[in-house]
Amino acid sequence: MYDTVRFAGLEIKNPFIAASGCFGYGWEFPALSEKFGAVVAKTITVKPREGNSPPRIFEVPGGVINRVGLQNCGLKNFAEKHLPRLKKIGTTVIVSIFGENFRQWAELIGTLEKEVAALELNLSCPNLNKQILTKNPEKCGNIVEKLRKLTDKPLIAKINAVDSPAAVSSLLSDRGIDAIVCSNTIPARVELNGRIYKGGLSGRLIKNFVLKAIREIRKKSDVPIAACGGIRGLKDVDDYRKAGADVFVLGSVLLRQPDILPLEKNIDSEGDIV
Repeated sequence: MYDTVRFAGLEIKNPFIAASGCFGYGWEFPALSEKFGAVVAKTITVKPREGNSPPRIFEVPGGVINRVGLQNCGLKNFAEKHLPRLKKIGTTVIVSIFGENFRQWAELIGTLEKEVAALELNLSCPNLNKQILTKNPEKCGNIVEKLRKLTDKPLIAKINAVDSPAAVSSLLSDRGIDAIVCSNTIPARVELNGRIYKGGLSGRLIKNFVLKAIREIRKKSDVPIAACGGIRGLKDVDDYRKAGADVFVLGSVLLRQPDILPLEKNIDSEGDIV
């Protein structure tokens, strides 16, 4: 039904990718995961992370705000318990990673590179109570340049649509990145019972931000682009393709409609909030 495509040096069976975190570690829903051209496992860190305390997910008109905080089991547990199962699903496996320093980035790559098709560098998570890495393009560039020397596997940078995406993408491409995912969730906040919670916004609300960013990236660089933000139907895919995207990442829509593929049978309807 879908044609095989090339992305970041990989040949994947269709142009749809399941976003990091939306199918857990990637193997828990094999009948759904295997429909995608590739699945990105949730972000893995060297040490286990409990993430933020509840509440962590807020449904808002037009989207979802999450402040999960990169909860994960840590590199050792992931490599021993989850990765063997993940490799058995019938699709391309990509793992998202995040390091607090170069040593951690290097350890993650050294452990995972031989086991996965590609590595996605989470450079733009808004849920860590730290400065988002893409706000400092030169720092991002230095990270990518150093990591590029450690592996021949494709490195994919996940950026957001609001922190100078064209300039960041161009710089990272020059430093050795193989592809760009745009966009990560966009920094946002929500008030509940008199408290302010900061998190990342995804869903329908961010589509126009991402479209603008992808057009700007494509004007400055020929780096492969994965569009991520508000995709619910073929019209969204067509809009992103015209803007310059090569493949299409489905994210928060999977929280409501995990069986969305094949997309021809699931044209978006007015009123869906994701």
